[in-house]
Amino acid sequence: MKSIVQVINETIRPAGAECLPCDRVNLDYERYAEYRDSDEHRASEVFENPSPNSRTIRIADIGDGIPSILCYFLDGSRRTYKMADLLVRGRYLPLIAGQVGVAVVFRDTGADQVKPVRDFCSFRNVLAFPDQVTAPEDLDPLSRRIRTESRCAFELLRYTVKEDRDPVDLGIAKIMSFMANLELDAVHRLSDMRLLQNSSLLVKDGPLRYKNIKGRGFDVTQFRNVLGVSKTFRPSFTVGTGRSKRDVGAITAGLGMGERTPVFKTVEEDRFIGMWYLRIRPQSKMTNPLQGIIKVECYAIDDREAQDGLDAERVNTISVHLLRERNVTPYGQDLRWASHIYPVFETESFIKASMLSDTCFKALF
Repeated sequence: MKSIVQVINETIRPAGAECLPCDRVNLDYERYAEYRDSDEHRASEVFENPSPNSRTIRIADIGDGIPSILCYFLDGSRRTYKMADLLVRGRYLPLIAGQVGVAVVFRDTGADQVKPVRDFCSFRNVLAFPDQVTAPEDLDPLSRRIRTESRCAFELLRYTVKEDRDPVDLGIAKIMSFMANLELDAVHRLSDMRLLQNSSLLVKDGPLRYKNIKGRGFDVTQFRNVLGVSKTFRPSFTVGTGRSKRDVGAITAGLGMGERTPVFKTVEEDRFIGMWYLRIRPQSKMTNPLQGIIKVECYAIDDREAQDGLDAERVNTISVHLLRERNVTPYGQDLRWASHIYPVFETESFIKASMLSDTCFKALF
């Protein structure tokens, strides 16, 4: 049985390229960055109907006997590695490998537990080649050869080399785009099966930043019952225009426990998104004023919402159910525990437990 590097070398050498060994490193090990997962677009105006007359909105509690409308939780995770260098036409370019996992868990209120929905979970091994080494038609034959001769299944991707960009970053971005397509496919299938309803929403970890999936258009109506919930955000991100422009940090630092901001309007590929910030933990128990705040996003689905903004009553209903998620917490297990929704933490843990260890994955090469 041949190593993957051997198979690649034998395949590309006739074309004048060569696969060279290098130190195999995990590209994801880095110092914890407080706002690493943040992703904001410009927000210009308040986007809810009726428009609030205050900068903060108090969320009312609901009884414990009312079941949660947050039933499905989706997360995607990846590990990326530099596994080899490719020498081609005077360029020295990295071969980026990755493990990609996308999982959906379901909250079974009757059994009082969350459990993965296997039909909507995907785990893939991927290889990102620079476009100067492989043509699109080369990927499937090379993938089959790796599977046959190395007994390893890999999805092969191509990243476009750009003079002003680090090729390592380009390879990682390609793998991230592949993961986003897996997430989008899971949402489409959940919606197609009518599992997402007003009483059974899906919480997606992170912002709603989806583009058209290959071979299928982006149908925003399938996201009516999908929320994007982010654990981090950039406090220097501004909302509003002119004299009313303010940094999000200045707005959210004054939020009390159980209070939210107005909904703000942002745009992603001509689709309107309403986003708001909600404090789910008391500031007096936090180490800094922005800890314990989550960012929530929801697409504007129809023309009325696009024109008038999200329905304020629905925003409040969503917020109160998110507020109920503050316990149990992953305290001591995740540095972002104060803004973490526990079922999402369970989803992340399931994905990571399903991946090969770094040592085993590197040994494939």
